[in-house]
Formats: sequence, structure tokens, C-alpha cells
Amino acid sequence: MKLPGDIKEIFFETLYGDKTVLEFEQWLYADKRLETILTQEDYLDLISYDYKGDSVKYGLYKLLEKHIDNGEYEKWKLIRLLHKALQRNNDLPQILMSFYDLYYKGYNFLDNLGLGYGLSVEVPYPQADSWDELTSEQQQTLVDSFYPGTEQEIKKVIGWLESQKIILTGIQDEYNHYVYIDNRTEQEKQPSAYKISTIGTINMTEKVTEYKNGIV
Repeated sequence: MKLPGDIKEIFFETLYGDKTVLEFEQWLYADKRLETILTQEDYLDLISYDYKGDSVKYGLYKLLEKHIDNGEYEKWKLIRLLHKALQRNNDLPQILMSFYDLYYKGYNFLDNLGLGYGLSVEVPYPQADSWDELTSEQQQTLVDSFYPGTEQEIKKVIGWLESQKIILTGIQDEYNHYVYIDNRTEQEKQPSAYKISTIGTINMTEKVTEYKNGIV
């Protein structure tokens, strides 16, 4: 069973929280297509679900997750986050830190965004030990220093995901790290927003200045 793109989008938006349980219920009763797409049992599970009961969200999510591909959902979430980062609004620092978190959890292809920029937001040394310790002026100066490099990196990752050079599987290994398929070239895998020191550790003071200034 393969869901049409627009229905898949509704499932994703509901799982993500963009659509409320009530909005999903209203859509379900107004759009009858699922009746012909799902099995009778699966459709009955949705149509007879108590949308006003206890633990409503958890139960509905369990029903919806049966009909989506976890890899597709992970891709949808990440591309959404990347596009949100391109808007360069007040959420950007938190998004950059989330890229570092995703890198740490196994998405190593986010190294340039996570290590090159996200970690610099999370630990803005030597100015401060955390983002919240910076003044508003220091915060703005730091974010501004990332451009145009950050925008270039974001668009690069979006391109990898859309061209399937990076394929998310939605699977986590025994260490709870995300598993993905990497079809990039060796050149594409090379760091461009940070450098690796000779002892194999990340040296955050050795950011590639040319890249951050848009020279490369």
C-alpha cells in the first residue's frame, strides 16, 4: 500500500504536530479516499478511533506509523528543518544546535553544519561558555559571521537528500545512532566548514576562514 503524496503529507504533518488530532479527524471524515486505499481493518481502526479519549495523540500516532516509511518521514523532517534554517529568523541558533545534535546521533553528513556552525553556537568559546551567556550583540555578530557559508551548506545537504546521495533509513543501530546510506563522492565527504587536527580531534579554532567568508 502506497499513500498518495498529499495524504502522506497529512500523515507527516499530524505526526510532527503541525496538524492537531482534531484537524486530522475532520480531514478523515471529509476525505473518503482512505477507505479505498487502506485495508478494511486499518480504515476501521482510524474511523472508529476515539479522538477525544485519553492518550489521544500517542494512540493515533501508533495507527499512522503503520502506514508510513520511517526513512521518508525522517527525510521530510530534516528537509523541513533545513528550509526553516534558510529563513534565517530567530529560530536559527536553536536549529544550528539541533544540527550538531543530529550529527552526534549518527547523521555524520551534517558535520559541516553541526561541527562547523552548531557547535560554535552551543559553545561560543572564547567569548562565552554557552549561547545564553552572550549579549544580544555578540549573538548577532556570531550568527552573521557564519554567512554565506551556512546557507551554502544547507543548500548542499538539501541537494544530497533530494538527489538520494544521502538516503535516510529511519533505522537506529544498537547505539541508537541513525543509519543512512551514503552515496556521496569522497570529495563531497570532505570537511569544508572545519578542519581535523593531526591527532584526529576537531579543532574549533581552525574553521576554514575562506569558506565562512564565501571565498571558496
